[in-house]
Amino acid sequence: MRVIQAASESQFIASAADHLCRHVLDHPGSLIAVPTGRTPLGLYHALRTRSDVELQALRTARYLNLDEYQGLGAGDPRSYADFLTRQLFTPLAIPALQVRLVHGDAHDSVAECEAVEAHIRECGGIGLAILGLGANGHIAFNEPGTPWSTRTHVAPLSHETLTVNERVAGGQVLPPRGLTLGIATLRAARRILLLAAGTSKREALAHLLDGEPQVDWPATSLIGHPDLTVLCAPELADVPAPGAGRAAGRAASLSPP
Repeated sequence: MRVIQAASESQFIASAADHLCRHVLDHPGSLIAVPTGRTPLGLYHALRTRSDVELQALRTARYLNLDEYQGLGAGDPRSYADFLTRQLFTPLAIPALQVRLVHGDAHDSVAECEAVEAHIRECGGIGLAILGLGANGHIAFNEPGTPWSTRTHVAPLSHETLTVNERVAGGQVLPPRGLTLGIATLRAARRILLLAAGTSKREALAHLLDGEPQVDWPATSLIGHPDLTVLCAPELADVPAPGAGRAAGRAASLSPP
């Protein structure tokens, strides 16, 4: 686990953009799993000002959203597909053929989850998964208690997650379930960049940095991943640093719940 503590908001954003651009330059055509919400907004805006070489590499990468609300199509302004189209794909002129959106309005949600897994395999796996950290430790729509062996699946959303997301959505009512890449799917990504921002994430980040895998804190499933970078915003500067001995010792013998 590599932990980067940003000294300012601008450094947090620039570090995230640098990480993504280095990846697409080093791994052309890689599949990138991308998040939604407030945390990655600065990253997506910053990408618009990158060099022509970096922008071209971003346009040749392939993209997949981490999750989507069950029942919402890409044309629904509440959908994550709409968010990513407005904030990332359209501003960067990402070709539509490079994007595979999770279809929240699919007639058969289970079949759609299986199709997402098939797409990941066809792309040779996820090259880079960019994740946000939930206040309750969730990653994508994998809430506390989600089995770590889970692949892409339909997930019930906690009251806490829905309350936060509905506030971000301006008070709009959101579906209580979502389609999400599973913990096992995310752990299989070759690289993971976890973005931690907001004072409400202090406890979740502390559990991750402590190095103790706990099924009630899904982000701790990432402990022991061979290429995990945790990028912390400045408001999380005083969260205790990882206990290197404990984390390293557990990494070798970690068995997911």
